[in-house]
Amino acid sequence: MTIDIPEDVALRLEQLAEQHDTDLGDLLRDMIERYAKERPTDDKRWATLADLARNAKEAGLASPHPVNTAARSREILNTEYVDYLKRRKSR
Repeated sequence: MTIDIPEDVALRLEQLAEQHDTDLGDLLRDMIERYAKERPTDDKRWATLADLARNAKEAGLASPHPVNTAARSREILNTEYVDYLKRRKSR
């Protein structure tokens, strides 16, 4: 079987295989197995609040104290959203 992948990806895979002292097939097999474990196959799985909190912490969006977003919604729209739109337009 032949798989067409970008050259930079192929080179990175070869580097990883060398770093882990394994052949490319074994490296890919391990990566696929790890990916399959992390990705649920049940399409009906919903994110829990714990999932959302973990993702927020990983993205640096967590706050050390409770935040009442609803009470600040107008302020957020007038400041942060405008900044977001400006950054997006300048790309």
